[in-house]
Amino acid sequence: MSEPVPERAVGQQDRSEETRRRIVTAARELVVERGYEAVSVKEVLERAGVSRGGLYHHFRGRTELMAGVLESLELEILAKLEALIAGTPDAFTALEWAAAWYLDECMTSVELQRIGLIEGRKALGWETWREVISPHGLRLLGGALAAAMNEGTMRPADPEALALLLLAALHEATAIILTAPDRQDARVRAGASLGALLEGLRRT
Repeated sequence: MSEPVPERAVGQQDRSEETRRRIVTAARELVVERGYEAVSVKEVLERAGVSRGGLYHHFRGRTELMAGVLESLELEILAKLEALIAGTPDAFTALEWAAAWYLDECMTSVELQRIGLIEGRKALGWETWREVISPHGLRLLGGALAAAMNEGTMRPADPEALALLLLAALHEATAIILTAPDRQDARVRAGASLGALLEGLRRT
């Protein structure tokens, strides 16, 4: 039997987690307002009400803080997607709903645009950006793909490899939308193309 954790240690852990949450929240707000390059550590500390030592206890610098900001956003998006697909009739429909929702969200959510798709890539670089977001997206996507194959609504394939390919297609679809002069038109075109990719995987 494991030893109980002292109340003092629990309290310290709670305070540490609250400090981290305040730092990340402040950084998220500032990046959305002005962009990563225009935000200083000092501004984050002032808004969060945290000391410099408190920040460096959790993050080694601005880049690592931005990775934490990006991860917090990705976890929120994942939770929304999981709630969305909970009511779908089958796993393949869940994939279709999730893809459509994400494309719509990239058009309406300033946080997703700034942090997830624009500032995050610029601040972290492609490789680190991908390392931060991929595990969360791949967990949901890979699970949905495996479920669709198991229930017989999708053609058999390697769920892990297919999840990587579809996640890349989804990110490129968002890039098409966000860089287009007419985002609404781009959303229709990108959505139709992504839908065609998924439809090709359906097992009839």
